[in-house]
Amino acid sequence: MSGPRYQRTKRQDQRLVGFECQDCGWVSFPEEKRTCKRCGSAPADFEEVGLAERGEIKTFVVQQYLPDDIETPQPVAIVDLPQVDGNGEAARAYGLLTETHLAEIDVGTEVEARFRELFADGSRPINSFKFGVPRATKGDSDRTDDNSGDGTGDSGTGDGERAGADPGGRDGGDGR
Repeated sequence: MSGPRYQRTKRQDQRLVGFECQDCGWVSFPEEKRTCKRCGSAPADFEEVGLAERGEIKTFVVQQYLPDDIETPQPVAIVDLPQVDGNGEAARAYGLLTETHLAEIDVGTEVEARFRELFADGSRPINSFKFGVPRATKGDSDRTDDNSGDGTGDSGTGDGERAGADPGGRDGGDGR
C-alpha cells in the first residue's frame, strides 16, 4: 500500500467493512492488518467482510472529567458488530455513544452505527462512526421525558441531564 492513509482507508472508513483472518476467523475493524492479532499469522490472509449496522454493547465507560471544551458526560463503548451474512465472528468496535440517554446504556444493549462526517480538512472529509440506541426501539421516555426540548434524546445537553442521569451508578463519576 502507498499514498496517504486517507486514500488507502477511505473505502472502509465510510462503510462498515471488517477483515477476517482466514487462519483463525478473528475480524479486524476498521483496519486491515498485516499480522493477525489473535493467531499471529504474518503476513495474514484477510478477507473483506461486511458488518451489520446493529450490534451489542459488550462494555462501556462514561467519561466525566475531560477538558473544558469537550462535552461531558461522554459515554464510549466496545460493541460487537456481527457479519452481515450471519456467519463468522463479530468485529469488535470502539466508539462514542451519541443521541442516547445514559439510562439506556447497559451491557447487552443493542446499538446501531451512525456514520458522521466530523469535519473537513480542506476538501477531504474526516469521517467516523458513532453508536446510539436505535430510535425505533427507544422507550417512550425519549418522546415524553426529553427535557432538552429538541426531541433528539442527545446525552449531555445540559446540567440537568448530568445530575442523576445514571441511577444505576455506572457513570464512573467518582473516577474509579
